[in-house]
Amino acid sequence: MVADTGKTLCNGPTKPAKLIIFYRLLAHTKNKPVSQRDDVMTEKRNNCYVWVTWLAKLMAGDVQCHWAPWFKSHYVVSPKAPSDFQQSTWIVEHNKCLDDMCKGCLTKSLSFFKENQNNFTAKRGNMTIRGKPDLIVLGSDKKYTVYDVKTGQPKASDVIQVMLYMTFLPYSTSGIYKGKAINGYVVYKNGEKTSIPSHSVDDNFRAQITHFLNILNSSNEPERSPSYPECKFCDITKEDCNKRVETEVVGHEGPDLPM
Repeated sequence: MVADTGKTLCNGPTKPAKLIIFYRLLAHTKNKPVSQRDDVMTEKRNNCYVWVTWLAKLMAGDVQCHWAPWFKSHYVVSPKAPSDFQQSTWIVEHNKCLDDMCKGCLTKSLSFFKENQNNFTAKRGNMTIRGKPDLIVLGSDKKYTVYDVKTGQPKASDVIQVMLYMTFLPYSTSGIYKGKAINGYVVYKNGEKTSIPSHSVDDNFRAQITHFLNILNSSNEPERSPSYPECKFCDITKEDCNKRVETEVVGHEGPDLPM
């Protein structure tokens, strides 16, 4: 009897042996640093690219490390840090709230446009600004209203994000909202709503947008200010940011205050 070595005399490795070799090579490749891998690579963008949610968090101060949104604006990040269970739960809750809102629009016979239907692009010189509002409703008064669903605790960036949609949509390359005054709402999963009238987008707000867009569009790389509370939610891996903080530092007990 000849022992099964995974090979035939004439044809080389059998199919099972080929699969074993393939998976061993794949595992070896995955363990390499990103810079040494052929299957993934962080690439420099041709021009500055800004996603509205990055800008909203930067403007609201949710992101103190200006380098992270700047880097994503200038580079296509690959691979990204994996999402976790909490994000999966958020997605389910978000979709449930959005579906309930759409049913409400149907009950009132209102025209509405949902998520991917609302993808837009706006241009600012060499910059491309993109966004995807959750819901845009055309009311019986023929006015448009942007809705964005949030499942977490209310944050300033929630309102700023909707205000950015209201600002950029009239300048989107589709031309659908050209010259339109758009109102907005932030809707939370408990049913609470924050109303944002169109006149909230004033010269002062536009000046703030300009300030932060200039930060993202700059050729000068901002200083990094990594911290565990931010890094744990950041999708830029340690291969692209060697200052990423992946563990929480627990301090030692200090002396009691003398008062």
